[in-house]
Amino acid sequence: MPSPIQIGIIIALPTEWGYFRKVFHVHQEQRLGGCRHYMGRFGRLPISVVISGVGKTNARTAAQLLCESDRPSALVSLGYAGALNPELKRGDIVLSSYCRNDEEIQVTALDQNLSERLKAVADESHEHHVYVSPLYTANRIIARHEEKRQLYDRMHTDIVDMESFAVYQIAKSRGIPFIGIHAITDTAEEDIPALEIITPFLMSKSLMRYPKIFWDMARRPKFAWDLALLNHDAKVAGRNLTHFLMCNSPNLGSLMAKL
Repeated sequence: MPSPIQIGIIIALPTEWGYFRKVFHVHQEQRLGGCRHYMGRFGRLPISVVISGVGKTNARTAAQLLCESDRPSALVSLGYAGALNPELKRGDIVLSSYCRNDEEIQVTALDQNLSERLKAVADESHEHHVYVSPLYTANRIIARHEEKRQLYDRMHTDIVDMESFAVYQIAKSRGIPFIGIHAITDTAEEDIPALEIITPFLMSKSLMRYPKIFWDMARRPKFAWDLALLNHDAKVAGRNLTHFLMCNSPNLGSLMAKL
C-alpha cells in the first residue's frame, strides 16, 4: 500500500513550484480536477502538492480536491507574499499557523500552540531571517505602500497573500493543522508596478495570457523593465525559500511529522 499522505501543499503559481520542486522528491505527476498534482516526499514525509492558481477561489478548490483525494494530516500554503511589516526585507521567511481576512475568526489553542512550535523552528534557522506571524489574505494584489501601512495597522499581520485564508478554512473545517511558509517578494515601503498587466496575467489560466502580455510590453516598453524587476524580486524570494526549506528540512519534517 502507498504511504498515507502526511502533508498536503498548496502552491499558487507554476513559477513558484519551479523553484521549490528541487526540495521535494517527486514520484508521481498527474492532474487533479484540472490542477497539476504531484506526489512524493519532503525528507521522509509523504507529501502531495497541488498547483492551485491565484486567489482564494482557486486555492479553496485545490485544497478541497487534495483533501478528498489524499486525506493529508496537515495543510501547508507555500509561496510568495508581500510584506506589511516595514521591518521585513525581500527574501525574508515568514511562518504562520493561522490567517486573517475581514471575516471574524476564532484563533484556537491548536493555532497558538503551533505558532510557538514554529518559533522554535525560526530560532534554529541561523542562515535566514525567519519570522512567525499570522498572515492576511486579500482579494486582490495589495500594491501601494500606503495601503500596506493601513492594513498593517488594522490587522497586525506581517505579510499578505491571496490564497492562504482559503487553505486555512479548509484545514479548520477538517480539524487538521495549517502552516503557512512564505518568502517576501515586495517590501512594505515599495509599490508594485504594472498592475494593469500583471493582475489579468496572474488571474488567467488561458494560454492567450502569454501573447497578450508580450503585446502589452511591445506597446509600452516600460512594462518590460517593470516585469524584469518583478522577476528579479521573485527569484530572490524563490531562491531564499528553497534554501530555507533545504536547510531546515529536519526541523520542519520533525514538526510536521508530529502534527
